[in-house]
Amino acid sequence: MAKKVVMTEPASAASSDLLGHIRNSLSAFHATELAIANCILQDPVQVSRMNISKLAEHSDTSVASVVRFSKTVGYKGFPEFRMALVGEVSRMGQVGIDSSELDSGITVEDSPAEIIRKISAADALAIQATAQRLDVASFSAAVDAWEKAKTIGLFGVASGGFVAMDLQLKLNRQGKNAIAWRDIHNALTSLSLLGPGDALVAISHSGTTVDTVDVMQEFKNRGVTIILITNALRSPATAIADIVLFTSARETTFRSGATASRIAQLTVVDCLCVALAQRNWSGTRAALDESRAAVGSRSGRKMVESNTRKPDQKPTRSRGGK
Repeated sequence: MAKKVVMTEPASAASSDLLGHIRNSLSAFHATELAIANCILQDPVQVSRMNISKLAEHSDTSVASVVRFSKTVGYKGFPEFRMALVGEVSRMGQVGIDSSELDSGITVEDSPAEIIRKISAADALAIQATAQRLDVASFSAAVDAWEKAKTIGLFGVASGGFVAMDLQLKLNRQGKNAIAWRDIHNALTSLSLLGPGDALVAISHSGTTVDTVDVMQEFKNRGVTIILITNALRSPATAIADIVLFTSARETTFRSGATASRIAQLTVVDCLCVALAQRNWSGTRAALDESRAAVGSRSGRKMVESNTRKPDQKPTRSRGGK
């Protein structure tokens, strides 16, 4: 059984999209944490000017609760959290973004230009914030697990399933035996394919999808190392996983955040695959060249060359014979 990796979020990670991180974690907060979070989200500018006692009074909690909240969202204490909040408010003011604008997402009154601006801003922010939120120790542990595994299972439903399929393609091209499932029945009937020493990567933005949680538990019972890619600070899935890799993407009105969450997950996937390729670059390069050659034969290049052949040039025999 793999040793569970203790996940901590460095202050620099959470500060890249602090308000988005807090909003995405609302469902995971305890009562006092939720009270503090709501105060911050309602007026981040005002809260950024408060000392710890004032925030405790404003949220009807205690100084100890504010300290615990600061640590929960990834900081050593309130001073570091307040500095990050000040930086967040300042950054948003410099680029002309209102936190309420991002949280409300796309509205029915938005023009095409506003839709493009909002979605591109959300996607760009998701990539930047995710890259900074990734814990290096957890990231390295995931790559270690992949390197040792004979078989890597991948599971996700809905949009997470598309990320799992993308990851399967990338791992297969590197010569790794990877299998992706997007349906719980297919995954559970394939339990015997993975065992101790192998790894399962589960992809769930919320960390609460029942099918994903059940698949994770079943494979964990077989001694498989469970790696979770999620946006949730606390969830049933994070409680099961041996290694958790956090993304940072906002879910908003009209599901504009759905694209951002998938882009954030793909960012993690790309980083992992490149890090894995580094471990055995000669072998990876050979596998990539082999797959590139196979795909190249289907590119249609021969057909183009045939159509552009000069009149006096002899025709070449096709694979189909005469």
